[in-house]
Amino acid sequence: MKYIINENRLNDLILKYLDNLDWWEWDIGDGEFDVADGRYEKPKLRFRIQYSSTMPDHSFDVIYVSQELVSKLSKMFSIPEYDTVKIIIEWFNKKYNKSLTMQDFEWMDFEEENED
Repeated sequence: MKYIINENRLNDLILKYLDNLDWWEWDIGDGEFDVADGRYEKPKLRFRIQYSSTMPDHSFDVIYVSQELVSKLSKMFSIPEYDTVKIIIEWFNKKYNKSLTMQDFEWMDFEEENED
């Protein structure tokens, strides 16, 4: 049997799914941190504060998101990756009291993922 789920309900399901994962955070200093979906897992999210090279004393927040996490959720809930990233950012903002947008999003580099 097929179910039709409206967009808001689907977003709520994904947010609840993310809430129920076993998230672990590692503070790396200066307000920056990594987030993994398990104690011994590699980071799936990284929060960083970037400083402008052209504007003195100007900084901006960046969320780096793992392609692995986005692909997993996109496949699981059958939604486009762009929408998945938006929902991950929404969840991250609520959980960590941030106000990031899609403009603050970057893909996590493969090299960054293998640092750990």
